[in-house]
Amino acid sequence: MAREEMKMVREDQTVAYGLAWIIDKPIANVVIATGMEEHSGRYDDFAKFLNKNGYNVYCLDFYGQGQNVTKGGEKLGCVPRSAFRKYVTTLYEMILKIKVSTLPVYLFGHSMGSFHVQDYIQRYGAHIDKAVLSGTNGKDILSKMGFWISKLVVTKKNYNNPSKFLASLAIGAYQKSVKDRKYDSDWISHDEEIVRKYEEDQLSGKGSSNGFYFEMLKGINRLPKKQFMLKIPHRLPILLIAGDQDPVGHYGKGVLKLEKAYRKVGLIDVQTIIYEGKRHEVLNEIGRDKVYDDVLAFLKK
Repeated sequence: MAREEMKMVREDQTVAYGLAWIIDKPIANVVIATGMEEHSGRYDDFAKFLNKNGYNVYCLDFYGQGQNVTKGGEKLGCVPRSAFRKYVTTLYEMILKIKVSTLPVYLFGHSMGSFHVQDYIQRYGAHIDKAVLSGTNGKDILSKMGFWISKLVVTKKNYNNPSKFLASLAIGAYQKSVKDRKYDSDWISHDEEIVRKYEEDQLSGKGSSNGFYFEMLKGINRLPKKQFMLKIPHRLPILLIAGDQDPVGHYGKGVLKLEKAYRKVGLIDVQTIIYEGKRHEVLNEIGRDKVYDDVLAFLKK
């Protein structure tokens, strides 16, 4: 197995960067969409686990994150207009290139990436074979309110400015969900080493722009609309995973709400696993081997 830098020219001639973990004789390809304020490098352990079990892994960083900053020269935390939709389109373009191999393609999204995957399966669901949504959520009035507030707050002039107000609305409550926290990012995991590395990582947790929050909230608020959910292929296998201490999915309730919504529009293969005692990043939690094994079992079935 070998980890390598990845570069892809989009149809609009802009360039996306990320990482790939490639093996000889893979049985399938896994594409990972990351969360906000993190990057592809944080998935190295999970990718190597998938490699050992026969999967190629590809992870394109989101705008203003990871390799797009270190290799592409983008400004950390800043995004172009319509970044949410453009990133989903980028995933589609990359997956079309991967599918030339005729191997199955499985799409895994965590947190913000899970919302990208929700959008992807509405637009391009026929082009993948399975989807995994980690640390996700269903229809949420708070996201809708946040989007309307962002429309009032974000202007052309302050679009690329660091956001304190919208950040406090979006993740402030998540941070406060851990009462005895050492770091504001303790809400992501009980694993102190994971949290420490995240805090020390210059490409993680360092804030995002007003434009980032506007585009993310705009993208998320499209997802629950019935006319779009009806476009998801009814036989597409979907796995939802989350911790019962994850505030993003309202401690599991929002994840179960999403499963119910998927079944209501006719999806017939939706599975949900809520992990007891785990926070937002179930892949980075204490006892994550069980999560790894559950994802692998879903991919193999």
